[in-house]
Amino acid sequence: MNHRFALLFLVPLAGCVSAGSADVTRELAVGETRHITAYRADGCGAPPPSFAAIAGKLPRSEIIRYSDGGLSSRVSNQCKTRVPTRAVNGTGIKAGSEVKRYQSGTVAIVVK
Repeated sequence: MNHRFALLFLVPLAGCVSAGSADVTRELAVGETRHITAYRADGCGAPPPSFAAIAGKLPRSEIIRYSDGGLSSRVSNQCKTRVPTRAVNGTGIKAGSEVKRYQSGTVAIVVK
C-alpha cells in the first residue's frame, strides 16, 4: 500500500477519545454540582479511599471543580463485585465539554 494513502487512513484515528466513545455522559449547568465518578481502594476488599487520597489522581479539568461526594458503591470490573467507593462530584465552572478517563472508565462532561 502506498504510504501516503496509509497516512490518510490513520491520521483521523489519532486521539479518538470523544464524547461518543465515552462510557457515560454527565451534563450540568454552570454552578450546578453533580456526581461524576467514584473511586475504590487499590484492594478489592479494602475500605474506600478518602477524597484527599484520590484528589491528586483526578485529571485536570477546565470546566468543573471536583469535590467529595461522600461514600458510595459501584460494581467494579476488576473486582467482579460491588465495592465501597468514594464518590467524586463536579461543579460546573465554565461552559464546555471534555472527555476524561477515571478509574471507572471514560466520562464525557458537558457544562452548559
